[in-house]
Amino acid sequence: MKKYKLLFLFAILLLCENCAAASKWKETLVSKGDVNDAINNAITDFLHTSNLSKKDTIFSIVITDTNEGIIIIGIGGAVNKVYPRSENEIGTYDEIFPTQYVIRDNKLFYWNDAKQAITQDIISILEKYNHIDFHWSEEYVIPPLVIDDGKESVVYYFCKNDYKNYKKTGGNTIHRHYKPPKLNCNK
Repeated sequence: MKKYKLLFLFAILLLCENCAAASKWKETLVSKGDVNDAINNAITDFLHTSNLSKKDTIFSIVITDTNEGIIIIGIGGAVNKVYPRSENEIGTYDEIFPTQYVIRDNKLFYWNDAKQAITQDIISILEKYNHIDFHWSEEYVIPPLVIDDGKESVVYYFCKNDYKNYKKTGGNTIHRHYKPPKLNCNK
């Protein structure tokens, strides 16, 4: 009987240790900074809490800045490659073409910052991950995009005055629609 009590205590201790280690990542989140800091918080949470992080190695991030004191950041597995247009040259600015990226846990996360110029660095990273197609023909006007209405994603809602104050939902798909969460940013 004493063996079982000792084994039970050991299991509880191991479980407590795993819980403490699992929440350590929360200490790395920042509360202030620019939108890239909020994106890094979202990526950190995504990698530690979402099963979707295990389904892909390349993730596209979409940022929406609302006038309500909230930044909305969506993270989902990238369905399409990046298809550069003739005007997407190094040193130019674009509203769609990715200009920022982060590699975490050997996974590529990329997004557009329209204030950031296209660099050779982002082109090289997209090439390394085989996620850019320079050979599509612009004569078709629209690149060969796939629209996956069922692709799951996670949407984060961050208070602009405190990036540690956030909530998340799933991204809307053809199968399910989510209501934006209520977020109190006046703390």
